[in-house]
Amino acid sequence: MVSLQDEIFQKFNLDTEWAVRLISRITNDEDIAIESNVVVKQLLGLQINAEKYYFGIRKSLVEFDEVLEVQRKHVYNLRQVILSGDSESCSEQIFQYMQAVADEIVLVNVDPQKPPKAWNLVKLLDEFVSLGGKLSESFKDIREQNLQSALEQMQGWGPVKADSFALPNMPLPPDSFRGIRKRTSSITRWFSICVDDTSKKGRYTNTVNLLRKYFGDFLIATYLNAVQESRYDDAYIGGIEREVLLKTLDTLWKDHLVNMNKLSSAVNVRSFGHRNPLEEYKIDGCRFFISMLSATRRLTVESLVHYWSSPMESEEIFNTEDQ
Repeated sequence: MVSLQDEIFQKFNLDTEWAVRLISRITNDEDIAIESNVVVKQLLGLQINAEKYYFGIRKSLVEFDEVLEVQRKHVYNLRQVILSGDSESCSEQIFQYMQAVADEIVLVNVDPQKPPKAWNLVKLLDEFVSLGGKLSESFKDIREQNLQSALEQMQGWGPVKADSFALPNMPLPPDSFRGIRKRTSSITRWFSICVDDTSKKGRYTNTVNLLRKYFGDFLIATYLNAVQESRYDDAYIGGIEREVLLKTLDTLWKDHLVNMNKLSSAVNVRSFGHRNPLEEYKIDGCRFFISMLSATRRLTVESLVHYWSSPMESEEIFNTEDQ
């Protein structure tokens, strides 16, 4: 039995005032049952509309969750690699992070379609040095003119050695790529840079790629040199690297989930502007996820570089955070 004053009638704009007025003329008993084909048909129509409405909500929730599920699988697979992999796989993951950070710094400040004179080399050097560690010591005397001169000398270069490349008249990366695995890793990263289809292409693409290679190698070599100077055993080093990777990923992933939850509520308002909320959620959700991954790489690299620059001080900070 359903009351004519039930909330569901108001929610779906079903007119029941006529029935209330009719009953009030016949009797004052508000609990009298109404049996009429007209009322039954309206109730059936109401039930159909309600089912369509709630089905749309359920479908929308599933579609929204599918967007997040793709991101969730990527993050969980990454966590699984970190947790189940050996120390070599963790180190390789860190090398990829460092190369990606170097690539982002370079690609934001250079344009392969314009000559090096038009590039923002000052900001490039500042951002690279801001990563911390011994990078500031290596580049403290390097100015825009030095890098500009090095780029000009690179014009027309032929083949280069991927595992021992350096820019002319620029600081040499520490000799840390000893061993077949590290040399292979360096060559693999150079190959990935050369076949990268996501970056902008132009006349100076080769120069940009060499710049990416140089700064990536310098960052990784400086990090390896700092780790070697710490003289900790491999097990301890691997544990620290794994812990930093997981902590950074988990922290930013939780923040991302909060942002995605807020986004799912915010995009519904855009329907008033004749926009599809689901499409808006996909677009912004993808942008948020890319930003989260970029921030994860950057924070991981900065944390590790800072840690091995002063391991004793960093260890105290880590222990305090755990407590």
